[in-house]
Amino acid sequence: MSGPSLRDATTATRSQFYYGWVIVGISTLLLAITYGLMYSYSVFFKPLAEFFQWDRETVSLIYSASLFIRGAASIGIGWLADKYSPLKIMVICGFLVGLGLALSSQASTLWQFFVTYALIEAIGLSGAFGIGTAVASRWFTRNRGLAMGIVSSGVGLGTLLIVPGAERLISALDWSRTFIILGIAAGAILIVASLFLRPAPASTPAAGNMTGLERPALKTWRGPHSPARELNLGGALRSSRMITMILVFALLIFCTQMVIVHLVNYATDIGISPLVAATFVSLMGFSSIGGRLAMGVGADRIGLHNSLILCCILAVLSMVILLFSGPLWTFYLFAVIFGFAYGGEVPQIPLFVSRFGGTKSMATLIGLTLFVGNIGGALGPWLGGKIFDASASYYPAFLVGTLSITLALILALILKRQNRTSA
Repeated sequence: MSGPSLRDATTATRSQFYYGWVIVGISTLLLAITYGLMYSYSVFFKPLAEFFQWDRETVSLIYSASLFIRGAASIGIGWLADKYSPLKIMVICGFLVGLGLALSSQASTLWQFFVTYALIEAIGLSGAFGIGTAVASRWFTRNRGLAMGIVSSGVGLGTLLIVPGAERLISALDWSRTFIILGIAAGAILIVASLFLRPAPASTPAAGNMTGLERPALKTWRGPHSPARELNLGGALRSSRMITMILVFALLIFCTQMVIVHLVNYATDIGISPLVAATFVSLMGFSSIGGRLAMGVGADRIGLHNSLILCCILAVLSMVILLFSGPLWTFYLFAVIFGFAYGGEVPQIPLFVSRFGGTKSMATLIGLTLFVGNIGGALGPWLGGKIFDASASYYPAFLVGTLSITLALILALILKRQNRTSA
């Protein structure tokens, strides 16, 4: 009897390939583009203020409005993705991202900038996180924490690459032409990448650990992140654990967005060059990649609640460093610790949602979490700008951010107790 042919070996290898890892790669790219664009607003801040003669509260308000609308839109976008096709919805979002930035480049008044950036652009940006994490999460059970860590590392990757790239383009050209270049490139990449999204098979047990022949036999397998029951939007609003979890992330996002938007302003105000200041945000993005991967795996190893509490502790520590920053090395130390902490929080959002609410309406529930979280995120930059305009100092603003992180830590401890009681 002859041995297996080369064709048989190739077929066997292909049967063992799990498309879920392609979904992870595509979702990572979606988050890298959208969050890189969002966080690059920090290097557009002063050029916009100088060109339009706006105060910092006004420039902050545009970003805050964008966050609020992005959060509100994410609920509807998530519902549409759950009900219809994530691929089609994400293609539309990619088109809106490109359109919003292109139109923003031509804005000449404040209301035009609100419509193009805070409305059109924000709706386009609203789809990537909910759709990307929900689609990827449905492909995984046993390795869900690792998968979410990889996907959410896209946020840090985008921050690392796009923020300094935008700064260089602004220096070489101007803010308007930079918007056009980013809009065309980002829109095209998002649309093409979205075409590779696929719904998860009816059964995805221990995805990434088993071959394609082994998966169908284990339809009832329940992984470590399997919920006690599936929740819809109404059920989530009645769940005390979901409400506490959402509040934790709202407080974290409040401080994170305040820092990301105003850190470059703060650094340049005390004499640091804009290009060096932009590296602080890039370093935060680089460090956040390690945080996302470590806490994604850590959620599988030490538990979701312990991972969240650890991130909150590190965030508090980093904010204390920022409050007493001075020499250049203190900014870099802050960026490393803060980036790791806020990066580690991101993959836990879909993990908590799937744990408390299941995966059936996951994109919708992630949208709800982001909506409330982005209310906090919208208030952070706006309040930071308002406090600076009133006091000519960022110290009181960063002190408020430190208090919000501390409150998030307290609520994270309460959430762990609630979960233990529920169990």
